[in-house]
Amino acid sequence: MHPNVEELTATKRRLKITIPEDIIKAETKSIYDKIRVTTKIPGFRPGKAPQSILEKRFGKNVEAEVIEKIIPQYYMSAIKEAKLEPVTYPNIEEKIELKSGEPLSFSVTVEVKPDVGETHFEGISLKKKTYTVEDDEIEKSLSMLQESKALFSVTDGPLQEGDMSILDSEAFIDDKLEDTLTYKEYPLLIGSEEMPKDISDALTGKKKGDSVEVRISFESDHPNKSIAGKEVVFKMLVKETKKKNLPPIDDELAKEAQCETLDELKEKIRENLGSRKESQINLEYKKDILDDLLKRHDFDVPESMVNGEIESLIQQEKENAGRTGAEVKHDDELKKEFAEKARSNVKSVILLETIGKKEQIEVSETDTKNAIEEIAVRNNLNVEEVTKLYAVREGSMDALKSRLFADKVLDLILEKAKIED
Repeated sequence: MHPNVEELTATKRRLKITIPEDIIKAETKSIYDKIRVTTKIPGFRPGKAPQSILEKRFGKNVEAEVIEKIIPQYYMSAIKEAKLEPVTYPNIEEKIELKSGEPLSFSVTVEVKPDVGETHFEGISLKKKTYTVEDDEIEKSLSMLQESKALFSVTDGPLQEGDMSILDSEAFIDDKLEDTLTYKEYPLLIGSEEMPKDISDALTGKKKGDSVEVRISFESDHPNKSIAGKEVVFKMLVKETKKKNLPPIDDELAKEAQCETLDELKEKIRENLGSRKESQINLEYKKDILDDLLKRHDFDVPESMVNGEIESLIQQEKENAGRTGAEVKHDDELKKEFAEKARSNVKSVILLETIGKKEQIEVSETDTKNAIEEIAVRNNLNVEEVTKLYAVREGSMDALKSRLFADKVLDLILEKAKIED
């Protein structure tokens, strides 16, 4: 076919495509033959209706069907022959009409991935990062394990920090009951960061049956908009008090963590903390590698990919705000804020893809399966739930495979990097 390809920019091409007249004629005849056999025309036996009658009645529909069939076929052939990688749907520049006895010529513009050229990634210099696992970190982990095994027992004594109170609580704003902040038998840990300190302070020392009233003025930028900038009166009744009972940090606690002795548990914690810190350092190395790669390679990126990444970043921002109750900026403001980051992200993706193809890196089904299983274990989910999560959020497993591919490329570059003290 030999399409004519014009380079408009580093990331945009115009293709001039011509479809021979005999192809159009053959396709048109094929459609009319099907109509002639399957459609009843008054006054004519099946299959005997004249071409002129069929053209008068079905001409526009046939022309549309021919165009709908042959243009995508020839466009895909032209893209393949020109060795282009489109990143958007093509834009047909003119109205397409079939003219009897003539070939069909049309032009399309399409955004493509840029030619990065020679890639330079060997011998990147990285500053060595080290870590240590301190004894107090191990003690903190042991305390967290101890807290997770805590049991609460009903008591008649006064509430102290760490104890649990079971409350009936009503909230009033301007003397009006606020239903969304009213609870029955609500469990509250004294000293918990999830509740205002004023409430914990007011409950400390109280016993079952005591009533407490607390007035709190919330800041205007509070994430919960229903109470932001307002004074709220909380009226609480202590229905029950429970004392926290912590198990001793000893060999018995270690056995609950699948270790024989406390010393063995401490060593296991040390190894786990070390592994986490190594993983974090690895991530920092890879970020440094990406920064270095972006400085080494200068090329344009498709605007459609940048815009798509901006939309993705805005969506993430809104999801995060939805979880925390934070206020979200207007889309136009976010677009400006994320523009540079989105462009860097797209450049990184294209760079890693180029290097990965050059080095023949692939993501196998085993790689994907192992990653899904690891995500499942880390988030206490089963494999089916993780797969469904990606299907809903990402549309397919392609997003996970892309991340695994990028990670493999970065691992390769890290192996070739020079890590200096």
